[in-house]
Amino acid sequence: MKAIPQMKTMSRYLAACLCFMISGFVYGVELKIYSGGPFEAAFHELAKDFERSSGNKLIIEYGTAPQLQKKLAENAPGDLMLTATKLMSQPENQIKLVDGTMALLGKGGVGIMLQKDAVVPLMNNPQNFKEAVLKADKLIYNKASTGLYMDQLFQKIGLADQLEKKTERFVNGDDTIARVARGSVNEIGFGAIAEIQLNLSKGVKYAGPLPDAYQNYTEYSGAVMKSSTHPKETQQLIEFLQSPKVKELFKRTGID
Repeated sequence: MKAIPQMKTMSRYLAACLCFMISGFVYGVELKIYSGGPFEAAFHELAKDFERSSGNKLIIEYGTAPQLQKKLAENAPGDLMLTATKLMSQPENQIKLVDGTMALLGKGGVGIMLQKDAVVPLMNNPQNFKEAVLKADKLIYNKASTGLYMDQLFQKIGLADQLEKKTERFVNGDDTIARVARGSVNEIGFGAIAEIQLNLSKGVKYAGPLPDAYQNYTEYSGAVMKSSTHPKETQQLIEFLQSPKVKELFKRTGID
């Protein structure tokens, strides 16, 4: 007896679906994340774990603090905002986030980077740090939170005027790292520790954190955006990011 054409078509369709489910992965929902750069290294590892365990797919867009604030101001469609706690706590930004969902995820410090072939100078206390930046041919950092802090620090320790003429500032961490990598061995760059460690393969060397007396930690939090179309799944992601396993990963990638 010959198979009815419609039944043959249906059988092929069901077989194709079964093969797809066996060989591939069917995602539940897509979660759009806006994240600061310091979390990029961690997300390289944790994204797949979360996707496998939850069935949801992560779409991640990284940006500087000003870029992320603009996303909030414009009510950009998204689910999770992951950036500096101080930024999200500003009244104009708080109203763009779901009440009660903001959770502290960690803090990151400022690190020192050099061109990969440079010899690391002593910079572990205030005195030898001052000597090193005065001897450097160039000082390189971004125009975002790290760079604003370095400007304030040099002003505070009385070196701003002497250092200004040899300071180069770039829009973001990627441009800063690229500039340090193609520079000379007597130039010093500054950036978020997590971002430096993420980009060691691009021609830079991590020379250590700022001296304790000069260190500045930025606290980072995550919160569900009011523009989220998947608030329940986004809250589950925040809980995942607070798990001991993820906190250990954060620590390894420069976020305490």
